[in-house]
Amino acid sequence: MADSLDGVLDLGLPSGRKALQFLKRAYSAGVDNMVNHYITDKILAESGHSFQIGSSDPHMRKIASWLLSEHLERVGYLIPRLWKRNGREDMKLVGLLIANIEGDPWGRLLKLLRKTETMEVVLEIAEEIKRGGRNIPSAEYLLSWTNSKITHQAVMLIASLSMKPELRELVTAAPGGGELFERIRSRALQG
Repeated sequence: MADSLDGVLDLGLPSGRKALQFLKRAYSAGVDNMVNHYITDKILAESGHSFQIGSSDPHMRKIASWLLSEHLERVGYLIPRLWKRNGREDMKLVGLLIANIEGDPWGRLLKLLRKTETMEVVLEIAEEIKRGGRNIPSAEYLLSWTNSKITHQAVMLIASLSMKPELRELVTAAPGGGELFERIRSRALQG
């Protein structure tokens, strides 16, 4: 049986690059990989992530809570490195961390975006930020992020979470995307 999550977290967060290895071990703690193996392999092949372990939402929330309460000073260091590694659990953890630290979570998310990102990751993190009690930014703020295709599309996804009349033009003007992206845009414009 895999280590328990509490047992892994009790070891403490190592410094430097070992912290990423430690977090991957924490993701796996208590997860029965044999049960999840077939499902996660199939999802991983379609997702573009470097790995997917199959950690549950409560499991990931516990890791995020531990980092925020015990290692808050290291969160800023970890976020871009987790994003770059691009594991499924890394992206989930980044969303939880961004949503729960002080400052501008929307700007933090938009700064992380690379030339291509999966819409599901951007939308999941945006929803997590909103669930964390953060308001959808103003049209002026969101417009300031429309300088590239990927950030404009991400801004459209953010705007779609709480469609206001002043966001309509921004949503309409966003560059085209795949079928799901266009369904979200259409629903936002109808709402």
